[in-house]
Amino acid sequence: MTFLNAMLLAGGAAFLVPLLIHLFNRRRVVTVRWGAMHLLHEVIRQRKRRLKIEQLLLLLTRIAIPIVLALCLARPVLSFLRQLPGLSNSSLIVVLDNSYSMRAPSENSTLIQRSRDDLSRILQTLPQGSDVQVLLAGGNPTPLLDEATSALDLLPDELRSMDAFAGPVNVQEALQQAIATARSSKNATREILVVSDFQKTDWKRLFEGGTVPALDQLANEDPAPVITFYQVAAELSDNLHFSSVQAAPAILAPGQPAGLRVRIQASGQQAWQDVAVHLEADGARVKTARASVPAGGETTLYFTHGFEDLGEHTLSVRIDGDSMLDDNVWHEQVDVRDQVRVLLLEGEPSSEPLEGALDFVELALAPHSGAKTSLRDLIETTRAEARRIKAEDLRGYAVIVMGDVSKFGRNDILKELTSFVENGGGLLVLPGDNASPADYTRDWFRDGQGILPSSATGQEHIASSLSPARLRIERFTHPALTYFNDARSAGLREVEIQHWWKLEPDTKAAQTLLSLDRGAPLLIEKAFGQGRVIFSAMTFDPEWSNLPLQPLFVPLAQRLVIHLAVAGGDNASTALIGQSLQRLIPATSAEKEYLFTAPDGKESAIAPSETEGRQVLTIPPSTTPGIGRIRSKANPDRPASLAIWNLDPAEGDLETYSESEVRSLAERLGIAYANNTEGYARMDRDRRLGAEIWQPLLALLLILLFFEVLLQQRITRA
Repeated sequence: MTFLNAMLLAGGAAFLVPLLIHLFNRRRVVTVRWGAMHLLHEVIRQRKRRLKIEQLLLLLTRIAIPIVLALCLARPVLSFLRQLPGLSNSSLIVVLDNSYSMRAPSENSTLIQRSRDDLSRILQTLPQGSDVQVLLAGGNPTPLLDEATSALDLLPDELRSMDAFAGPVNVQEALQQAIATARSSKNATREILVVSDFQKTDWKRLFEGGTVPALDQLANEDPAPVITFYQVAAELSDNLHFSSVQAAPAILAPGQPAGLRVRIQASGQQAWQDVAVHLEADGARVKTARASVPAGGETTLYFTHGFEDLGEHTLSVRIDGDSMLDDNVWHEQVDVRDQVRVLLLEGEPSSEPLEGALDFVELALAPHSGAKTSLRDLIETTRAEARRIKAEDLRGYAVIVMGDVSKFGRNDILKELTSFVENGGGLLVLPGDNASPADYTRDWFRDGQGILPSSATGQEHIASSLSPARLRIERFTHPALTYFNDARSAGLREVEIQHWWKLEPDTKAAQTLLSLDRGAPLLIEKAFGQGRVIFSAMTFDPEWSNLPLQPLFVPLAQRLVIHLAVAGGDNASTALIGQSLQRLIPATSAEKEYLFTAPDGKESAIAPSETEGRQVLTIPPSTTPGIGRIRSKANPDRPASLAIWNLDPAEGDLETYSESEVRSLAERLGIAYANNTEGYARMDRDRRLGAEIWQPLLALLLILLFFEVLLQQRITRA
C-alpha cells in the first residue's frame, strides 16, 4: 500500500490520547468484606468480565478513530501488485497525431508542441524499466523509433526533434498498427495512448456511430491493452483554406492561357471579407483578386495565365489573412509544349462531312484549326486510313486515336502499335459500326495479354422510343475527369446513349474511368509497358450517343488525349504530402542516377527502377508542402523537372470535437479519457498501482463514531 499524502499519517499518533486517558483514570477499587458477599460473588464476577470487555472495546474504538481519520487524509492506494517482480513495468504505445492540423496556433505555441510537453511529463511517471514506442499517426502510420525504448529520459529529445508532418489520420490503420506493436511488447501491462486534437474530418466516422475493426480486435487480446484518448484541445477553429484547385489543361501551347479554378472554404464561425488571393507564376506574383467567404461556406475564383517559354512551370495561388499559413498556398504544374502530335487512325473514312468515325474527335481536339481561326491549337492532328498505314507512319506521335478499325492492311501493324504503347505512347480505341467485338477480343485483348484492357462480349442497343442510358454521376478522382466534378461546368447529365459495346474489364490490370447508370463500363484504362491504353465502349458519333453534340465533349476529348500524352498518362508531378511520385524515364535514356531537391531543401540521389517493363523514377514522399526539383546528375545544366506536394484540403478544416463529445465517445467504447497530465496521472495511478481506498475508510470512520457513542451509553447505564 502507498499513500498520496504520507505526511498526514502522523495524525494517527492521536490514538495515544484516549489510551493515556484510559491509563490515568483507571478505577482504584477498595475491597470491603461483609458476611453475605459470598452469595453475590458469582454475579459480580460475570458482570465484571462483561464490563472489562466493553471498556476494552470502547478503548480500541477510540484508538481506531484517529488512526482511520489519518489514513483517510493520507489517501492510501492499494499497490501490493507493484511489489511483485516484473509487474511494475509497463509498455506504452503512443499514437501521436502528427497531421498538419496539429500545427494550429495555441497559447503562444502549437498543438503539437503542447502534445510533446504533456508526453514528456507523462513519461516521467512511468516506472523504471518500462518501454515506450511512438507511432506517428498522420497519413501512413510510421514508428518514430526503430524499436521500443526503455531510455525514457532520451525520448523527449526525440519528440522535440520530430519535424515530420503528414495528412489526415487514418484511425483504423493507426490503431491496427498500435495493437500489432502492443502484441510484441515485452511487458504484461500494455497501454495505447491516443494523443490527438480529434479533428472532425479525421474522426467523423467513429463519432457518427461507425465501427473501427481494430477496436473489435481488442476483445481477442489476452490480456487486452488499455486504450486512453488524450485530447489536446484546439483553440483555433476559424480558418481559410483551399478546398480544391483545378488546373486546365495540364499541357499548354506557348501563350495559351492555363485556367485555375480555385475554391476557398471558411471553417468555423467567422466570415471573411475582402481577402487578398494572389496568383504566382514561377514564384512571381502576377495577379491579385479579392474574395469574401461566408462563415462555414466557400467561394470560387478563376485565374488564367499563359507562359511563352517551353518546359515545366508552376502556377501558385496564395491566401492572405489568417494565422495558419500551411494551408494558404497551393501549387500546380503546367507543361508548355510546342505541340502534341496525335494520329487519327480510322477504319472507314467517309467523303461526307461529319460522317466519319473520327470527324467529331478531330474538331474537338483541334477546334481552332477546324474553324480556320488565327488561334493556335495545342494538339496537332493527322488523319490516316488503317488499311494503308505503314509501321514507319506511327513514329513521332504522342497519342494514336483509332476509330472503327476492323483490320489493317498489313499484319505487322498491330505489333507496331503494341511496341508504340510499350515505349510510352498513348492509345485511345473507339469502336464503330464496322468493328467486331469478337475480333477485338481475339486479336487485341488475347486473354489479358494484349494491349486492350477489356474483352468485348457483344453490343447493346436502346430503341429511340425507350429511355436512353445515361452516365453515372459520381466523384471522379482520375486526372482526366476531375474537371467534371464541378456540376456547373460538367453537363454529364445531358448525355444520352443509345448504343454501346458490352465490355468486361481485366480485373487485375484495368481501371474503369466512366460507367453508365446501368452499371456497364464506358471508359476503361490499362497501363501497358511505359504507355497507356483507354478503351471506349462507344464511338464518338451522334448515331451512338449525343455526346459529340454536348459542350463537354471538347474538354473531355482533349483531357483524355492530354492524359495519354503525358508519358503514357502515368507521369504525375503533383501529390499530397506523404505520398510518393513516379516519373517515367524514356526507354532510350541511359542515365543511372538523378538528384532530387525536396521542398525543404534537402538533396538526395535517386535511381530509376524497372516496374512492369517500364523505367520508373520513384520520388520519395515529402512531409513539407512545396516544390521539389529533379535534375540529371550527369547533365546538371539540363532544365529540372518539377515535383510538387500540396497539403490535403481536409487539414484546413480545423473544427474539432468538444471535450464532452470525446468523453462521451470514450465511455461508449469503454475507453479511458484525459485532457491534461494531472487527470491522466490520477487515472493511470489508479489503473496501474491500484485504486484509492479513502472512501471505504471514511465509511468505517463513521461506523466507529456511531459505535463509540452506543458503547459509551451502554457502559454508563451499567
